[in-house]
Amino acid sequence: MKRFIAIFSIFLFLSFNIKSPTVMAQPLNKTLSEGIYRMKDLDLMENIIYNIQNGSSATIFMIIVDDNEQIIESRRLPANSAKYNIGPFKYDDKLLILGSGSITITE
Repeated sequence: MKRFIAIFSIFLFLSFNIKSPTVMAQPLNKTLSEGIYRMKDLDLMENIIYNIQNGSSATIFMIIVDDNEQIIESRRLPANSAKYNIGPFKYDDKLLILGSGSITITE
């Protein structure tokens, strides 16, 4: 009986200490300049709220339109702005960026 308890204890100890591989998603950090982008092409997920920030020295105007060309959201981002929440989006939405700087989209 003692032998069974000892073997069982060792087996239990080893089974709790086996390392399983940890899978982690890469953090989203996309930098975009002036242009028109589809959310599907940017690999942004639907129904997620993202952060947007203007890190450049120029003012940028950002517009999000849906597939019916209705404006969903628009925002003026001053130079070196703080982070703002945008979204949630659908895959068919488009992001328009106007201005000579660049913006960064993060989760």
